Amino acid sequence: LLASPAYGERWARHWLDVVKYADTCGYDKDKLRPNSWPYRDYVIRALNADKPFDRFLQEQIAGDELIEWRTAERYTPEMVSTLAATGFWRNAEDRSESAKEPVYKWAFLHNTMETFGTSVLGLTLRCARCHDHKHEPIPQRDYYRLLSLITPAFNVENWKDPKERAIPSISAVEKKALDSSNAAITKQIAAQQARIAALRESRKQQLLAVRLKSIPEPIRNDTKTAIATPPAKRSEVQKYLVAKFGTSLTLKKEHVDAALTSDDKAAIAQRNQQIAELKQRIQTHGWIQAIYDVGPPPATHLLERGEFKTPGPQVQPGILGALADDSTAFASLVKPVRGSSGRRTALSRWLTARDTPASGLVARVVVNRVWQHLTGVGIVPTSENLGRSGASPTHPELLDWLASEFVNNGWRIKPIINTIMMSTTYRQSSRREGLTVSDPSPQTIDPGNQLLWRARLRRLESEVIRDAMLATSDRFNSTMGGQPIPLKYRRDGVASFDTEKLANPGSPWRRSVYLFQRRVYHLTVQGVFDQPTIAGSICRRSASAVTLQSLSMLNDALALEQAEQFAVRVWQQSGRSPTEQITLAFQVALSRPPDDQEVGWSSELLHQHTSRYQHSGATAEQAARKALMHLCRVLFNSSEFLYVE
Repeated sequence: LLASPAYGERWARHWLDVVKYADTCGYDKDKLRPNSWPYRDYVIRALNADKPFDRFLQEQIAGDELIEWRTAERYTPEMVSTLAATGFWRNAEDRSESAKEPVYKWAFLHNTMETFGTSVLGLTLRCARCHDHKHEPIPQRDYYRLLSLITPAFNVENWKDPKERAIPSISAVEKKALDSSNAAITKQIAAQQARIAALRESRKQQLLAVRLKSIPEPIRNDTKTAIATPPAKRSEVQKYLVAKFGTSLTLKKEHVDAALTSDDKAAIAQRNQQIAELKQRIQTHGWIQAIYDVGPPPATHLLERGEFKTPGPQVQPGILGALADDSTAFASLVKPVRGSSGRRTALSRWLTARDTPASGLVARVVVNRVWQHLTGVGIVPTSENLGRSGASPTHPELLDWLASEFVNNGWRIKPIINTIMMSTTYRQSSRREGLTVSDPSPQTIDPGNQLLWRARLRRLESEVIRDAMLATSDRFNSTMGGQPIPLKYRRDGVASFDTEKLANPGSPWRRSVYLFQRRVYHLTVQGVFDQPTIAGSICRRSASAVTLQSLSMLNDALALEQAEQFAVRVWQQSGRSPTEQITLAFQVALSRPPDDQEVGWSSELLHQHTSRYQHSGATAEQAARKALMHLCRVLFNSSEFLYVE
């Protein structure tokens, strides 16, 4: 499982939730945030490669300061990937492109700081924007000292909106050569187009000369001049002439087309072919939504009550005092970087320096979330808040040990996942059958199962439910990476695939992590299964159990389509006896054979639907195939398909 490319796609979703990744800029009336997807692909590749988390974090925080990209003659794939990693800072809601007021720029800055605090430190920094934190040892001054580390890249006085921030995915040297080559090709295309236009204009003038003969000779030239004169500059006489003769002298495209000779058409076709070939030679390059310092660091002021209109005293760049010691004094962390302040590199060093308070917290945040994703609840249940205002850890020594193992193993996540999954604790069942009865019982001692005397029953996330249906129906498209799958939205909020913009017919069946990600609107079946609204960092997914979920799994267009395809798969791969079909359907959907009772229930369902379809005029085979779809639909709607036991 850890070696599978699907591992990175599965676990990338957790990190993308935390950093508020979306393919749009705003919140509700979303504008497309072009070229945001390279960051999503970077996360997937990094997790699949088991990139050490300290390096993973350093590249996202200060990737542009880790490489010499400004002066490089050629970008390597590693350089492009490292620049794309800084898209970490681009994920907050940003309305500064459509609304130029300073309030939206400051809102982006504060949202970004909130995302950073939650995703990396597991702390609530938001309160310290307006005043000293009431629950955590974070004074307001520390908040703005931390904010000053990103203001060289997000300078309110030298602001770059989302469109202006993107940089080419090739070096300046490569882009200059590419632009020169394209300019030469464009010049050749223009020359061919000019020749076609000249030929058509020649035929047009011939037609016009013929039609002018129908006008009396004394006013012929005056009429021709009047038509060629712009309407605003025509004299009264010219207006009269145009009104009287303009219609007969107006030549449309189809008139010129009809006047073309066979030689003309052959010449035009040849030149159009040359134009098509030239256009294919035009080279393009991608774009990266990277972060980089836009100029010298601006002065940062403490904002009274968090209002940018009431700046207070100036603060110097720094880090949270509560998580610093002599070895991580900010001045000792900053090192000059060509073309950049080096402040974000200092920030990444502070977060990952071994045996320091900050790195100890970061390690605990990571392993706590790994534990949460594998068992349902973190050792600290509030995985978004490991501060004093968060919940206490249920097993503090276990959290410390896992964090220590994580760092000692080179900040690699896969070994920690392996350790937890191979443990007796993880390998328990959520069912109570088979538990040793004792007095007092575990249910009496620990009714909330905080001590994990059995596994927690967990419902799958919305994306996994959709992906599981695709895999079961055998429609799953495992293509990785690239542009998001386009969706379209009705006024009532219902989302569906934008078939006119799909890259290929199989695109809708790709893994859900590649769907176009909006902050609010999602595919209907995913919204029903608690696909979150991306207003803040999503560290914990909610899992409701409502009637609409069952109704959707029985009636949603996606569920019905996949149930039909699932039935086709079972029909083709099994025998014609109902028992064989039932057995295969259970094995594919639930990874186990049915018991005798389930075979009986399923047989009765198939019998009833087959009879109903035969009474409606279907043949025996048609009725049996249609009935099988209903069994597949029921399996999709079963708790065993939707939950991890």
